[in-house]
Amino acid sequence: MPTPGDYPDPGTGLTVYRRDASECVSNCVYRPQIIFIVHGRKSAIVAGQRFAYGPGQYLLTGVDMPAQARAVEVEAGKPFFSLVVPLDKGVLDQLLMEMENSPVSGTEQKALGVAQADVHLWRVFHGLAELLAMPDDARILAPLYRKELHYRLLHGPLGEQLRQLYLPGTPSRHIAATIAWLRENFAAPLHIKELAQRAHLSESMLFRQFKKVTSLTPLQFQKHLRLQEAHRLMVTERLDANNASLRVGYESPHQFNREYKRLFGQPPRRDVSNWRA
Repeated sequence: MPTPGDYPDPGTGLTVYRRDASECVSNCVYRPQIIFIVHGRKSAIVAGQRFAYGPGQYLLTGVDMPAQARAVEVEAGKPFFSLVVPLDKGVLDQLLMEMENSPVSGTEQKALGVAQADVHLWRVFHGLAELLAMPDDARILAPLYRKELHYRLLHGPLGEQLRQLYLPGTPSRHIAATIAWLRENFAAPLHIKELAQRAHLSESMLFRQFKKVTSLTPLQFQKHLRLQEAHRLMVTERLDANNASLRVGYESPHQFNREYKRLFGQPPRRDVSNWRA
């Protein structure tokens, strides 16, 4: 990776990010994934909470989560490097079935967390990185490394978070499935009764569990997804505010402008002009 950029590798499932200068990057929605820092530091504001992590640490995202801001810090003249692997629900389901004892405590876990990588995670990421130069070996060995990665995460300091979100029968697993559905249907009108039925939970339980996992209500979560997508449409596809608001499901431009300013701190036109600049 001789120059700054994003380097996804389908053979290993690993994406390498290199940055040579500190930057504040655009808003996004984190997918379920693990982000491991090799050099530099990174931070993100998610649901009003700031997550900061540096070399040897990782951010684990159990469900889709909108982030208001992300910042990358280059330290001591070294390029920023991070390694990202998406979580595989099928692998997690298989491991949880194979693991005889995978208890879940009564303490509710958030969808995001930061932890220090131990020697086992270091070794797994090192193995995946080596396979970037060995595509023939990667075809056979990369799935084994990715399975071990999920196994180590389940047994690591954030394992409780994953077990609550993916172990069958837990309320958080119902919330994780609901979040995945909302991520794909955020522009549709939100009916809490129908959402609760889809999650197989009562409306009160849906609200309670959803907020425990994401720190947001379902309506707030949908609003964040809509506004993030509208921001992307205006910055990268150059839609105006009215068309972007309609595309993401808003019926009132005035409501869109008001909620956009509340989340991003500026009206759409001014905010987009700053990002384009």
